Amino acid sequence: MMKLAEAQWMGLLDRSGTRPMLREDGSLELYESEAEFRASLSGWAARERFGIGFRHIEGEDLAGLQPGLSPRFVKGTFVPGWKTVADPKLLGKAVWAYAQSKGARFEMARIDRVAADQDGAVLTLADGTTRQAGRLVVAAGAWSHLLARQLGDRIPLETERGYNTTLPSSAFDVKRQLIFSGHGFVITPLDTGLRVGGAVELGGIERPPNFNRSKALLRKARQFLPGLDASGGREWMGFRPSLPDSVPVIGKAPGAPSVVYAFGHGHLGLTQAAATGRLIRELVLGQDASVDLAPFSPQRF
Repeated sequence: MMKLAEAQWMGLLDRSGTRPMLREDGSLELYESEAEFRASLSGWAARERFGIGFRHIEGEDLAGLQPGLSPRFVKGTFVPGWKTVADPKLLGKAVWAYAQSKGARFEMARIDRVAADQDGAVLTLADGTTRQAGRLVVAAGAWSHLLARQLGDRIPLETERGYNTTLPSSAFDVKRQLIFSGHGFVITPLDTGLRVGGAVELGGIERPPNFNRSKALLRKARQFLPGLDASGGREWMGFRPSLPDSVPVIGKAPGAPSVVYAFGHGHLGLTQAAATGRLIRELVLGQDASVDLAPFSPQRF
């Protein structure tokens, strides 16, 4: 899936003219002790078996990759092939503009009911109007399982709420994504600012945000990057649609072959988006799948 994701994204970036929005600066994972570093080695050995390149660094090499780090970090691991984007929202808008140029249309509405059979699907909107479709793709993120339930499918999706604060770009000169795995957050330089984000909160889709979480991440960031200007930030909370086995649902609805599911990507929504699009296209057109879809089956639960 991940190899397919990279290949499909590269093709989409080229077709949509958004390749300049891709950053290939790598990532730097940081450790506060020799014990923490040693505990990470089994994970890096697994990555190596799958062809992921990296190198462990310390001392001047560490300072060279990210000047201004707190001396509490004694070692790091640099992954040169790690990719990020200039800004997820701007990339999404640019890809959507490309889709519009190919005839895609957007309609924003609240869906009250979904019904489907082998011949098609009917959506009943909140205003009482209906929309009919020969094929329906349910790709509604954290709300997807609510629509699937109306089609008779109970899929155990839970929402991992995540938090971030986007600071002005001048807050600190961060060279590449910094990963503080021992603390559960990352710092990512974007064209639109410096994003400090992470955390996992199982809070559903209705409970109001608890921005104490984003403030806690920001306090840690100030400790880890002495001199960080933490003022002027914009706080945000988002919904990660996650499943118990950390694998998305991609496949036809068991009782309604005219409906295809594409949701539950957890922390990898952006990463796996283009690959999922390819797989959905193949399902809708009746083509052979690029990867085995059995692990992604809606019926595996």
